Amino acid sequence: MSSNTVSRVRRSQFERVARADVERLAAFSTSVIGDALGRRCSLGPSIQPCTTATSFAGPALTIKCSAGDNLAALVALSAIQPGDVLVIACNRSTEAAVAGGNYVALAKSRGAVAVVTDGLIRDCDELDNLSVPVFAAGMTPNGPFKTGSGEIGLPVAVGDAVIAGGDMVVGDRDGVIVVTRCQVREAVEGASVVQAREIATIETNKSGKLPDWLERLIRETPVHDIDEGLAKKLQS
Repeated sequence: MSSNTVSRVRRSQFERVARADVERLAAFSTSVIGDALGRRCSLGPSIQPCTTATSFAGPALTIKCSAGDNLAALVALSAIQPGDVLVIACNRSTEAAVAGGNYVALAKSRGAVAVVTDGLIRDCDELDNLSVPVFAAGMTPNGPFKTGSGEIGLPVAVGDAVIAGGDMVVGDRDGVIVVTRCQVREAVEGASVVQAREIATIETNKSGKLPDWLERLIRETPVHDIDEGLAKKLQS
């Protein structure tokens, strides 16, 4: 690779979420963590699971690629640390896949635990065999070029969120959420509370009894019957 090609990619160092915090958050679902953080930390519905394996948690190794190109993603393979989640932004390009079977296999061998992109992927059968969660905007057989510019370790926009290098990324069948480094402790504490409440709710649901908060909400919600005659008949 020529020096001219290498200069196409800018790289920045960053601090990753502590391993202990990753393990704590990995114990919770994305919905529980999301509820603990104000319910607005999802990447959104455009980023969907493309593999049978879906559950993961780890610090983001952020990558920005040019449309139809994955040079920066290839260079980023040398920057992977064990437990990293590769987050590849390509401005939602649909020209070509930014990752496929060979790429994810090598990333896995180097320690990556998942791949998330707002672009496309390919080699779906191979990806399933690798048991590495891959989330993307879709699939295509088109392969990428390897000549474009890009960035590694800098903030990227993926779906509805902005992710900085080292932020915590968690995924499961419900989707992907991001927890900034400064939110991690808050997320762990809040998720513990939400989880306990969810467990209690599951038991209440089995009885069929409306929980107190829901009964109060129903009482306080103005409801207007559009057919008062029918409503009276039903009440008689």
